[in-house]
Amino acid sequence: MRQVSEHTDLKIDYELVKKGRAYDAVRFTIARQQPQQLPIPFEQPAEDARAHAARQHLEALGINQPQLVATILGDPKHLDQLFKFTYQLKTDKVKATKNPGGLFLKICGLR
Repeated sequence: MRQVSEHTDLKIDYELVKKGRAYDAVRFTIARQQPQQLPIPFEQPAEDARAHAARQHLEALGINQPQLVATILGDPKHLDQLFKFTYQLKTDKVKATKNPGGLFLKICGLR
């Protein structure tokens, strides 16, 4: 029920109906909900949107030194590694609890 409510436009809930001391029935409630819309910047060209997303990822990793940011944004290989690393970090394929930004820089060979 939780997954259906989170990932679809349906909100599902239930209620246990008692008759005496025992449960007699289950009453389901299904309603439409407004799905969450991902913010997609259509007004920006695709490359600008990619660079903007990369800057946000770098900020989240704590990488804010202008020289490092410029190096990463200027190299397509580093950009691809950045998106791959953030995906792996979100899906728990990479474990970096203390310093994920440092781990990313080490993977890229920038530290």
